[in-house]
Amino acid sequence: MFESSLRTNGQRRLAELGGADILIGIPSYKNAATIGSVIEMAAKGAHTYFPLLRSAIAVVDGGSSDETVPIASTRVLPPALRRIVTTYQGIQGKGSAVRAIFEIARYVGAHVCIILEADLESLTPEWIHKLAQPILNREYEYAIPMYARPLVEGAVNDILAYPLTRLLYNADVRQPMAGDFAVSGELAGKLHDRDVWETDVARHGIDIWITTIAINENMRMCQVPLSPKIENKREAAVAFDPGFVQSVGTLFRMLEIYRRRWTETRTLRGVPVCGEEIAQKDQRLTGAITIEMLSDAFQSGARRYRRFWRTILSPGNYDAVIELFNQPRGAKHFSPELWAQVVFDFAVVYNKGENDPDKVAAALLPLYYKRIATILRETNAKLDAVEKVVQAQAQVFTQHKAYLLRRWETYVPWAVDGVR
Repeated sequence: MFESSLRTNGQRRLAELGGADILIGIPSYKNAATIGSVIEMAAKGAHTYFPLLRSAIAVVDGGSSDETVPIASTRVLPPALRRIVTTYQGIQGKGSAVRAIFEIARYVGAHVCIILEADLESLTPEWIHKLAQPILNREYEYAIPMYARPLVEGAVNDILAYPLTRLLYNADVRQPMAGDFAVSGELAGKLHDRDVWETDVARHGIDIWITTIAINENMRMCQVPLSPKIENKREAAVAFDPGFVQSVGTLFRMLEIYRRRWTETRTLRGVPVCGEEIAQKDQRLTGAITIEMLSDAFQSGARRYRRFWRTILSPGNYDAVIELFNQPRGAKHFSPELWAQVVFDFAVVYNKGENDPDKVAAALLPLYYKRIATILRETNAKLDAVEKVVQAQAQVFTQHKAYLLRRWETYVPWAVDGVR
């Protein structure tokens, strides 16, 4: 592991940055379409709400071949705001960029370090104020957003990270995999020094990793209501998604790390909310991916993975999944009960099976697409209806905890319902 996350030229440029009370870090990779407006809104937020504090923006890029770096380097900033645009060294991924930002935060002596995703289309200056203030007040050391997102873009959080984190660690954190957050300068330094930067945490596992640590190591954390998050994503329902594999893999791996915590019986605890919650009303947030695209991706994935699923799923769950595959295209309904048990099967085999864990996580993707398609059919993407389904799904996870415990305690790879 590199001692410094920054390349030599970046380390030299740190001296030019000076000190900063607020550091706004933006990991980037081919974000030319949005990086300029993200920098502009972030700078406006710091300048408007914290005019008496020293603020700086750090854009840490992963080697973009488009105009991301030139745009980030030349976007006009308020005179008092400092800027550094640099690259990182280490494993390619958002986590490595965030580690570099944490290193910069330590160097400049930041009181608060805010991480923003570079593809944001809905960022407003108020986000900076709301994320930074709880930490500047010294009440909390980790602030994580509560925001609505289009279901397809946010589903890995809504139907995987949220219900599983809530079940395992008894903490009701609505966006445990939020890509935007704020940490104290002290916490940024501690996270930088953790020995995880040669794992999937250095890629797309960074967000759920930080939240899981914060919950289980009793860090002072709060949730901050923000306006809906819209991202510049134009992806299809792909057959293989490295980001999904890395984030879900990290989520599953944390089960083993904190297994003593989640096997205990404890009361669900709320995480404080700093600020007034934003009503979702009857608003619809739709993405570019349709129900038909999701259904086609499920069918294609089932043909690819059906034999492999037999090595992961319990016999009853396998039969139910194959029945979904065999039904007419418009008749499929993936129930929350089946989804909960499927996730538990995958989580157990990811940790205790003899298969390649990355292949296990990848094989969950088509089933994930089918569950999203079911929810879109049920809700028509209306935020209030989606939220009801997400909360009901979380309750189903809780109701089926005994199934997870039984699978975890009894699973062996050579058993009849194990790998074969």
